[in-house]
Amino acid sequence: MGWARANLLNSRFNTALTVIVGITLVLVLWFAIRWIFEADWAVVANVGGRFLIGNYNSDQACPGNDCFWRPQVSLMMVTFLMGMGWGVAGSKLMRNLALITVGACVVLAFLPYSAERMGMDVRMLLVANVASMAGGWAFARYTRFGTVKWVVILSVVVFILSLVVLQGASFLGIQAVDSRQWSGLQLNLILAIVGIVLSLPIGILLALGRRSHLPVVKWLCVTFIEVFRGVPLITLLFMSQHLVPLAFPATFPRNDLFNAGVVIMLFSSAYMAENIRGGLQALHPGQAEAARALGLASWQTTLFISLPQAIRNVIPAIVGQFISLFKDTSLVYIIGMLDIVNIARKAVEGRVEFQGAAPEIFLFVGIVFWIFTYTMSYVSRRIERNLGVGDR
Repeated sequence: MGWARANLLNSRFNTALTVIVGITLVLVLWFAIRWIFEADWAVVANVGGRFLIGNYNSDQACPGNDCFWRPQVSLMMVTFLMGMGWGVAGSKLMRNLALITVGACVVLAFLPYSAERMGMDVRMLLVANVASMAGGWAFARYTRFGTVKWVVILSVVVFILSLVVLQGASFLGIQAVDSRQWSGLQLNLILAIVGIVLSLPIGILLALGRRSHLPVVKWLCVTFIEVFRGVPLITLLFMSQHLVPLAFPATFPRNDLFNAGVVIMLFSSAYMAENIRGGLQALHPGQAEAARALGLASWQTTLFISLPQAIRNVIPAIVGQFISLFKDTSLVYIIGMLDIVNIARKAVEGRVEFQGAAPEIFLFVGIVFWIFTYTMSYVSRRIERNLGVGDR
């Protein structure tokens, strides 16, 4: 009460403003909570697992509907890696991320979906993520592979194996599934992971190239950055689907997923380059002069002195770009790809009884995106705190 009198009720104007804001918040919360309880959430339950994998297990994509296990196995490999990360780092951050992910899998396993939407096999595979995470933790703690180097190596291996499992391979006896049938949240995650992992090193190279003293290298990087930053992502996606195929023979295989992934990666790299360049320009020139005085080569100065500090200083901007990239993956629905947003739209438009349920289903999709973006923001804040960004 003392704090409220000193800060909220210390004058007539502040008192009136406090009362108005308080009444507004109460009314907003009242109507929001009442709408949540009165809304018809049947459309979310009806779509069910299609939010996650879309039509990946449909007859058109996978005759016989025997592909349900592939996304689940990929998820188990991811939880194994998260368990390894927890075992290697031993931090509360990795522990919380691993436990929350596994807990979400268990919750999904016991949601009251009907048998045709989520069979017992799918439920058991989701629950098996608990054992997978525990196995990863034990693997990191009790074997010689419990190092950061091996976590990075296995992360690359797991990503490649996941793509092979989802795509299928005849030499492994796994039925092939056309990448155009990849859909749902897994499509958004694949595009986001490819864009995030590859845009950072490409952005670093572009930033260093733009600061180069070689005119050809500098102007090539400047042209690339300004072109991709000056064109909307939607336009680039349309160009990748309609103009790029014109440069190849008609018999050349077309892969819309690959084209979209490349465009998103290059688009994000242009913005990432400017973030890194800003971090490099913020460094005091005396550090480079001291490095030269010690006899370090230019590449040593950049690699061991300038670049680590620049990346550390722009972590908030880098994570902000990653969050924007993940949300931008929803734009692929405009070019006909069945991501989670397009699934929600088709669910509302496809059935008459759900045409009035657009607020419910898009609110659900918004919450899904918010969970992922907030997790990225939370991890960023913890990294900044550990590195002392802004403190020293």
